[in-house]
Amino acid sequence: MKVDVYFYPHGGSAALNDKNVVVLDVLRATSTIVTALSHGAIEVIPVLEPVEAVDLLRGIGSTDCVTGGERKGYKIEGFDFGNSPLEYTEDSISGKKVILTTTNGTKAIKWVQGAAEVLIGSYLNVSAIADYLREDQRDTVIVCSGREGNFSLEDLACAGKITALLKEAIPSLEMSDAAQTACWISERADQTGLEKFIGETEHGRYLKEIGMASDIKACSALDQHPILPHYRNGKIYIGERQ
Repeated sequence: MKVDVYFYPHGGSAALNDKNVVVLDVLRATSTIVTALSHGAIEVIPVLEPVEAVDLLRGIGSTDCVTGGERKGYKIEGFDFGNSPLEYTEDSISGKKVILTTTNGTKAIKWVQGAAEVLIGSYLNVSAIADYLREDQRDTVIVCSGREGNFSLEDLACAGKITALLKEAIPSLEMSDAAQTACWISERADQTGLEKFIGETEHGRYLKEIGMASDIKACSALDQHPILPHYRNGKIYIGERQ
């Protein structure tokens, strides 16, 4: 088994077609998705643009569906929720479908949709992701969503955490140079303290500036939601539904 890490989506995605892919957007999209599903959302439907979310909502109906998303970190006007995992409580979204659009995360998810298997990862479910990959043994690419075309330390550190967990379980694991780099970043995050490390990243500092520092703690809660979200046929859900 070999693990590679993409610092951010780049080039074509055809190379992923026969691989497992884990998408990460620690601050905040994949953390929000994991939280929403753990709190009872039926599924999360990622879309690229707000207008797509509105059109889809009209088709499904507001009784069974809510909209969530952000631009520049702020909730999109007219949407039910933003992109904070703290908003997606059991009372607010249990039994609902969530249509989500974010600046980086949902774009990365759509970009990898041709992969053999797409999993949604975060610190909140990092061990569940690693356990699945260890049992499956398929070559894996961890795709960091990054931030507007650049890599982000928080995503890279989470990719390294997954890789390190796999290396502990599979001593013969092959790692690309990028995967090894991610492991080194993860070690630094562990030494610093995860919440502090994430808070000192570029995106972490930005969230503090716009009054969303509490999201950093929420996105740093290691293994708080040990679920395994799959992305298939345009939808993210828990389990093996086809």
